[in-house]
Amino acid sequence: MGFPFDTPTWDGVSGAIFMGLGSSAPAIFSFIAIVMSILALVFGQKTEAGKYRSHK
Repeated sequence: MGFPFDTPTWDGVSGAIFMGLGSSAPAIFSFIAIVMSILALVFGQKTEAGKYRSHK
């Protein structure tokens, strides 16, 4: 695939690489990731508890 810049150092980079810099995008994406993580933990706990109860 190759390196996207002419030189393999940060010296040749100009401008913002992350287009969402300075906007609310990082906060929104962080909130979405937190919500998805909590949902995965809650769903996993619910299914594991159900399997444990039925195994007894």
